[in-house]
Amino acid sequence: MEYGIKGTREQANHHLVKSFPPLIPCSLVLLLCLMASCVPLDQLPPGSVPLAPAGNTGPSAFPDLDPGNTTVTSAHFTIKAYSQTDADTIKQMAETLFNKIGSDIGLYTFLASQNFSLYVYHDRDEYLKKTHEPVWSHAVASGKALYFYYPDPGLEPYMAHYLSHLILGNYLGDKARTLKWLDEGLAMNEELAKMSEGDRASYVTSKASQLRQNRMPFSQMTFFVTNTEEKRRTDAWYQQVESVVTYLLAQGSPLAFAQFLSEVRSVEVDQAISDAYPAKFRSLNDLEAAWKYTI
Repeated sequence: MEYGIKGTREQANHHLVKSFPPLIPCSLVLLLCLMASCVPLDQLPPGSVPLAPAGNTGPSAFPDLDPGNTTVTSAHFTIKAYSQTDADTIKQMAETLFNKIGSDIGLYTFLASQNFSLYVYHDRDEYLKKTHEPVWSHAVASGKALYFYYPDPGLEPYMAHYLSHLILGNYLGDKARTLKWLDEGLAMNEELAKMSEGDRASYVTSKASQLRQNRMPFSQMTFFVTNTEEKRRTDAWYQQVESVVTYLLAQGSPLAFAQFLSEVRSVEVDQAISDAYPAKFRSLNDLEAAWKYTI
């Protein structure tokens, strides 16, 4: 599956090579202590948080950069760009976003072992020519790689969105296809956090109006899938799934969300929610009822 700011790329032939038992008290105490000490993701002890099967990197989905490019590696990325300066800038941005997402969703051990490829095209023309994305597209993700161009003034929120897709897609595997509301909700949550102040204010205003007028029942929201991300910042479904995932993230620690993600790979959503948030929700219906009071 490809993730792009695109039309119907959902049908492309590139596929993402996207439970654990409850943590025992001593493991939980250890983890909380490590988190409180700001221990880097790659230093957390193995087995202290949910694991996931390793993804398959696979071949590049789109054409490589032209000759004369340079490659830079970091803890979690292999970056190809046309200059050392650009590669270093992207490296810093990507690692910062990666660690933020990891802290938000609690998949510490899984993320510590992950490595993704970033292809930084010279400009918009090269990006559109090689990816064949729509003219309004800024980035596209496929497998374990993200393709975009730089410089791009709005790159950081776009990268936050698509790194979220890469991480969740590779963690959930094929299950991500049936949990689009969760995948897009988290991606929008991460994008929103990196929007400019003006863009964020416009989004929040639009969301408040949309949720009052066009709120979907969860039975519809969880099965509905849009065919384009072009207007995701003003689209009612995207705004709702972002609101729901943001609310769920606030209902417990990152470890609770990590447990939910781990369990939802193998059990129904109702069971995963009940197990991860036992004092709050017994089902998706309970989550819906509680969420409604916040909008």
